[in-house]
Amino acid sequence: MIDIKEYYGLISPRPTVCISTMSPKGTANLGPYSFVSPVSFDPPVIGVSVGKGKDTILNARQTGDFVVIPLTKSWMKEGIRAEISLGRDQSEFEEIGLKRRLSKKVKSPGVMEAPVNIECEYWDEIRVGDHIWLLGKVVHISAEEGAIHNGRLNIEELGSVCHVKGEEFCISECTTTIERD
Repeated sequence: MIDIKEYYGLISPRPTVCISTMSPKGTANLGPYSFVSPVSFDPPVIGVSVGKGKDTILNARQTGDFVVIPLTKSWMKEGIRAEISLGRDQSEFEEIGLKRRLSKKVKSPGVMEAPVNIECEYWDEIRVGDHIWLLGKVVHISAEEGAIHNGRLNIEELGSVCHVKGEEFCISECTTTIERD
């Protein structure tokens, strides 16, 4: 029998992203998340579940924006390493060796090594148990050539990193078509 608190392991694999923010003092923050989902088409809104007190939620709330960066095979180890615990005045970018990418519409940086960066303006937040559902309105998408296929992440070429549970991840590199009525 599985403990009901372990339910999230049954909803897997989950796409993994990194979220970048900028503190009011100008420190860039980066962290991996797998409780993430599109929430609305119009307006385009993304939701991510963030632990209370995390730099991600504090910075997004204070500065009004963040960047969602889908984790792909080419930079997966660095992206997962961004989970390290640092002080508010220290940047995960420097600690793990990723380069910042200047964003077009928000102050928070993207990740230079990532083929896709999704810029968001802070929309709202909802307290849900021990987490906060951070909502962001998509205002710009930067994508390298070949990163998008049929209006979606080119997982066949890039490999989408997904979280299973704990230290387990998988890389999604294929699709199948299922006819729907």
